[in-house]
Amino acid sequence: MKDLNQSYDDGLLNEGKSYTVGTNDGKEFRHVVYKGTKLLNGKPLMVFETSGVATNFEKEQLTINPSFHTFTITETKENNNNG
Repeated sequence: MKDLNQSYDDGLLNEGKSYTVGTNDGKEFRHVVYKGTKLLNGKPLMVFETSGVATNFEKEQLTINPSFHTFTITETKENNNNG
C-alpha cells in the first residue's frame, strides 16, 4: 500500500539547520533556523526562527506559505578566507 503521509517538501529542509529563504515578492530572510511545519486551515506552513540579530537578540517566529517560497540556501559554518 502506498504511504499517504509523505511530506509536501520531500524532506528538503532539516529541522535545526540554518537557511537563507526567499519569497516570490523578492524578500530575503537570512540566518533563519527551520523549526518544522504547522497547519493553518489544513494548509502546511513552514516555520522558521530568526537569529535575533535584527531585533536585539529577541528571536522571532517566521512562517512562510510554501506557495510563496521561491528559494532556500543552506548556510554553512565554514569560514571563507578568499583573500
